[in-house]
Amino acid sequence: MKDHYQPVGRLYHTKWKLIDSLEDNEFSGVHHPLIKKILGNRGVHTHDEMKEFLSDKPQLTHDPFQLTGMKEAVHRIKKAIDYNEKIVFYGDYDVDGITSVALLVDFFFSITNNIEFYIPLRQEEGYGLNQEALKEIREDYEADLVITVDCGVSAIHEVEYAKNIGLDIIITDHHSPGEELPDAILINPKQSKCQYPFKELCGCGVAFKLAQALQMELSLPKKNVNELLDLVAMATVCDVVPLINENRTLLKYGLKKMQNTKRQGLLSLFHALSLNQKKINVRDLGFVIGPHFNASGRMDDARLGVQLLVTKSLKTAELISSRLQKLNRERREIQEKGLDVCRDRLKEQYREDCFLLVEADGLHEGVIGIIAGRIRDEYYRPTIVLTPSQNPDIYTGSGRSVDGFHLFNELQLAAGFMEKFGGHANACGLKIKKENIEKLRNHLQGRVLLAKESNPDLLSKEIKIVDKVDAKELDEAIVELVMNLEPYGMGNEKPYFLCEHIEIDEASLVRQLGKEKQHIKVERFLQKQREINHNLEIIGFSVDEQVKHIIHSRQPFNLVFYPQMNEFKGKKSIQLLIKDIKTTEQE
Repeated sequence: MKDHYQPVGRLYHTKWKLIDSLEDNEFSGVHHPLIKKILGNRGVHTHDEMKEFLSDKPQLTHDPFQLTGMKEAVHRIKKAIDYNEKIVFYGDYDVDGITSVALLVDFFFSITNNIEFYIPLRQEEGYGLNQEALKEIREDYEADLVITVDCGVSAIHEVEYAKNIGLDIIITDHHSPGEELPDAILINPKQSKCQYPFKELCGCGVAFKLAQALQMELSLPKKNVNELLDLVAMATVCDVVPLINENRTLLKYGLKKMQNTKRQGLLSLFHALSLNQKKINVRDLGFVIGPHFNASGRMDDARLGVQLLVTKSLKTAELISSRLQKLNRERREIQEKGLDVCRDRLKEQYREDCFLLVEADGLHEGVIGIIAGRIRDEYYRPTIVLTPSQNPDIYTGSGRSVDGFHLFNELQLAAGFMEKFGGHANACGLKIKKENIEKLRNHLQGRVLLAKESNPDLLSKEIKIVDKVDAKELDEAIVELVMNLEPYGMGNEKPYFLCEHIEIDEASLVRQLGKEKQHIKVERFLQKQREINHNLEIIGFSVDEQVKHIIHSRQPFNLVFYPQMNEFKGKKSIQLLIKDIKTTEQE
């Protein structure tokens, strides 16, 4: 997940769209039309569905044995345990992979101690399985079985190599599979023949279902899997999977577990980052905690992250926690320098392109994904950032896309230009020869132009608005109802509302906050020339220059916002959190 940051400016058009009202939901106990409309547009149409969605103790979960390959995987693992075979967990170097490995290490220690884990070094080995690592695992680790987490679905040749050296592999993954699947036991809800009713688990979620199946098969205490939910919550948020269906269940229970975790590593990190454990929320996971674990894989060795999550030693936890903070600071510095380089390249050569493919020497491979995300957000165009790998003729790339342009599917159509690629709708990773970069650029540019013919607003950022509201009607009760819809994230986005004709007069108080004056706050404003209650205020965090200009110019404007409660020194106020602003003339 991206860090929170200061936008450099508005380089794209925003389109506001009022959501159509759905009237077929009948909820007893929910009478406010705004809440009914929000729930209806999230696919919640019955009273039972509403109770499940709003419940602090949701029940929606699915039998892990519905996952194709689960029975075979459990059978193979039981054999490994019975014969005391060495099992190695092989993961990815991001938060999803780190938590997945830590989850299996934690769980398997209750049934065998003949386990190890392996996470490749990002710059030396790259993503996923590689033959050199498998050889080391077989010969040096003396392993009999490898269980992958958050990777492996595209490792056709690597799995074949593993079989040839006598190494069995179970693949657990959640990335989109290609047409050909590896010849191994495969657990991935996205494989076409899998009948599992929910396809959007993160990698750690799939690993959790494996642990759940083993807990059921071996008649282990349920606490053996319940104690793992804090890890699933972190991965579910940081890997930006939809927060609906089973993910919502896992996240809600996982947040509670996180707020009461006994993990020494997490407690040390919370303390170092001045986080209140009892109030850990989705934002903390995505923007504060997650980046520190990602920093281990981006800048050093992701095994640090696993060690922090599984250690029982306070001293070890404090040492690793301190190390991760240092790595994260270094990551941010390197990232900002790399972002400036890519911005300059765009201004010089590619600013008018519909698909932004930017290559630059000297970028750190560990941050090119973040840079791609930042550029995507600033221009609202699908973006890939490339930099030379250790072999200067081969470039490593990472991409981020916009809604409506499925990046993995589009790369599949250009597979012949790349040495290796993988990903899903919104993100990708790839390797490409330098000589093929321009071919890929032209191909993807053409694909976006073609997509725009059927969807002219593809590159306009659409903001979905629940309804128009009168600011005078907003009260604590309504705001608390809206906040009950949390946790928010992909698939359960914050509901935004529209207040029209906001005016700032001489009595209004406008303040810019933050070290760099990047935040803005408005107290005492008018709507349609009527004064609004003083406990209502407008606030924007890290707003761009366009928003600041409109407010400071005191032009009448229309405001898209999310309502939230704020309490400071015992005083409560309702804040209208700015999503977007346009002058009344613009609209």
